[in-house]
Amino acid sequence: MHLARDCFLALCLVVAAAGCAAPPSSPASPSAPIAVRVTAAGANVAHAAVDAAAFADFDPSSACTSELWVLANVYETLTRYTALGSEEALEPGLATSWSVSDDGMTWTFKLREGVTFHDGADFDASAVKQAIERTKQIGQCAAYLLEPISEIETPDPHTVVFKLAYPAPLADILASPYGAWIMSPGATDKDAAWFAAGNEAGTGPYRFARYEPGQRLVVQRFDDYWRGWQPDQFDTVVFEMVGDQVAAEQMLRAGQLDFANQVVLTPDQMASLDGYSGLRLDAAPSVGNWVIFLNHRRPPTDDLRVRQALAYSFPYESVIAHTMLGKGTLAHGAVPTSLWGHDPEPSRYVEDLDKAASLLEQAGHTNGLELTFSYDPTEQTMAELWQANLAKIGITLKLEPADFPIRWDAAKSAPENAPQAFILVWSPDVVDPYSYLFNMFHSEEQPLWNLGFYSDPAFDTLVDQARRQSALDQTAASTLYVDAQGMLADDAAAIYALDLPEFNVIANDIQGFVTNPAYSHLVIWYDVRREK
Repeated sequence: MHLARDCFLALCLVVAAAGCAAPPSSPASPSAPIAVRVTAAGANVAHAAVDAAAFADFDPSSACTSELWVLANVYETLTRYTALGSEEALEPGLATSWSVSDDGMTWTFKLREGVTFHDGADFDASAVKQAIERTKQIGQCAAYLLEPISEIETPDPHTVVFKLAYPAPLADILASPYGAWIMSPGATDKDAAWFAAGNEAGTGPYRFARYEPGQRLVVQRFDDYWRGWQPDQFDTVVFEMVGDQVAAEQMLRAGQLDFANQVVLTPDQMASLDGYSGLRLDAAPSVGNWVIFLNHRRPPTDDLRVRQALAYSFPYESVIAHTMLGKGTLAHGAVPTSLWGHDPEPSRYVEDLDKAASLLEQAGHTNGLELTFSYDPTEQTMAELWQANLAKIGITLKLEPADFPIRWDAAKSAPENAPQAFILVWSPDVVDPYSYLFNMFHSEEQPLWNLGFYSDPAFDTLVDQARRQSALDQTAASTLYVDAQGMLADDAAAIYALDLPEFNVIANDIQGFVTNPAYSHLVIWYDVRREK
């Protein structure tokens, strides 16, 4: 499945189940896409493809899917993640600086002055307090990240002090594109329906100008944006909802789009567009990965030896060569190698069918096995490669492709009957090892993301300890996270198929675009220009 699609769609279902209002279901009267890239008035216009999920929820406290592509241009956070390889992991956003107490329990943020919300209200400490408290109270999407916050103080208009219940890396948390947006105090009492109608109240460079449900959203520059404007920046961005992958490709080939990502297009489509009529393929490392959970509550994968055999049976190198345009990388564990806290050593599990067969024999399976594998239809190549390998050692892998929302709901509702193998693409809500290890492997009373149903109190304790330590000493926390991944390897908790790349197709004349996997598959349109 495309990077982040699994996570995004599933989170969208969580939002819907919590009663969040959706945009009006009846679309506005269809109208032709705005096809020109520069209007008659000379205003710069850009066009980006989005999927239906991008319009699912415009409430910045609960939006949890592809709305990020839009909201990141309308709202801002106190801090921001920098691109991979940057000297510093974070940069100032609406906060100009921040500090933490020696015990990691108090964080102080100094706020940027002279910032105005789109509704005319001043940005200040009270606005931050109200926005964060609203998101925490609503409790949807990634609001769990705000759980450590016990109290918010506003000693002056440009200072916010967060008191924590336990140490946590708050500067990283408040850079998350899920649940950390700052909205105007005038919007904190609005309900989801108000946002769904096409209203917003951010500080970002663009504001909503026209919303046509089921068709498009047009944003225009906010003249009073605190960073100012240059003549060559985009005044207008049109987010066109594209109904299917074929339509998206046709629009790109016709010059009607400037940008599309791998949620909208398949990697093969993107490769075919590279170099076509002013388009280019941008490929870069990401912080997403393919994780195949092995069911700990259903035979025969409740047997460690069987799980180990499956881990040794997986064709890691072949999957890398034949999927994701050959640009995936070998995973070391649950945390991608592009992120701090990953295991520096390659996985102990490599393709070794002799060892796999020996482990199956030790487990008493000398007459073959039949297992089920749940995956998205776009992951068919990977599934067939693994199926062929397993056949060599007497295992019949029954392939069960289905769209993620369907298979996710079925798996978490009945663990004992869930497939023995289930693949998930994990794209983190906060760029931290905790996002991977807590969400996918921490014990859960009601299954959500831990779709192998793994449970080990010692692992839980270690991950929670690392989370607290990361607020004080990232190096020490990294050691703990690596140890936790070692525990997962000992238990053969999952198969880490590969670390994923990020693909985007972008017009050649768009300059300044840099992939930032913390904010995957989007453009901050303020930061790019169209080359004249």
